[in-house]
Formats: sequence, C-alpha cells, structure tokens
Amino acid sequence: MRLLLAIAALVSSSLAAQTTTTTVSSATDSGLHIPGLPSGGDLNRIVRESFKNVDSDHDGFIERYEFDTLVIVADTDNDGCMSLEEYKGFSAGTPEIATRIYHHFDPTNTDCITVDKVAGQFDLMDTDTDRKVSPREFEAYYLNLLQELFAIDVTLNPAVVNPVG
Repeated sequence: MRLLLAIAALVSSSLAAQTTTTTVSSATDSGLHIPGLPSGGDLNRIVRESFKNVDSDHDGFIERYEFDTLVIVADTDNDGCMSLEEYKGFSAGTPEIATRIYHHFDPTNTDCITVDKVAGQFDLMDTDTDRKVSPREFEAYYLNLLQELFAIDVTLNPAVVNPVG
C-alpha cells in the first residue's frame, strides 16, 4: 500500500493539473462529474509520467526503496504517521481528489497512515514476484486504483504506455 499511496499522490497531482471535467458513471451514480479526472490520451500520459516519477533511478522498474523514499518525504513531521494534511501537501492535488484517495487508505478515519499499515501493497503490485514493478504491473495497479476510487471503466493503449524502443 505504500507504493499505492505514492501512486495515489502522483495521481492526485496529475489530476489536479488537468483542466477538463470527465463524466463517469457507475451502477449507483450515473453522470457524476469529477473535475480534472483524465481520460484517453491524458490518462496514458499520466500513467507514463507517474511511473517515471516513481522510478527515480530510471532503470525501467520500480523497486521498493524508490517508493519508500516518497512516503518518507510525505511524512513531514517525522512522526511515522502520514496525516491527511501531510498527504494533501505532498499530493498537490485538488482537495477533493486528495481527500478521496487518502480516505481510501484510511477507511476508519484515524488520520494516520503508517508504514506498517500499508506494507503489503508493493507485493500485490509485483505480480511476478521479482521484487520490482514493471510498467505493465504499474499500469494494471494504477487502472484498478482509478476504477475503485472513481467507479470508472478505464483502459489504456498499451503501445502508448509501453512504447517500443
């Protein structure tokens, strides 16, 4: 989940940078408007940029240490607990989107997301268990996050996400 929080922060930041409004629908709420929610080519670009931002050594994979660095940076008071306010400051997303993402990871509203609380998510993302996350694993996890948080059906163009060469 630590990696997911970093991704969520990047998603939130990327969503805030968008200037469009996308209409999404779910079984319970059709026509929900979410300002800044990307679609199509914007979503492909956001996935690529988010992967590059997490892959700090630019080797084409995300290792656990790369994500851990992002989580440590977000915990600005170094109390071992990422609060909603720290998350909002780190994500730079719109308050609405950042809050929705944060509460997804803190469903009991403790206002505290710890490393221990989120430790297993990197392993969930690393589906081939090679201790690193490939662009395809990242894409699958990213899309699941968007689908879960915003009740949308999203797909990406694989040639755009994982360009050859």
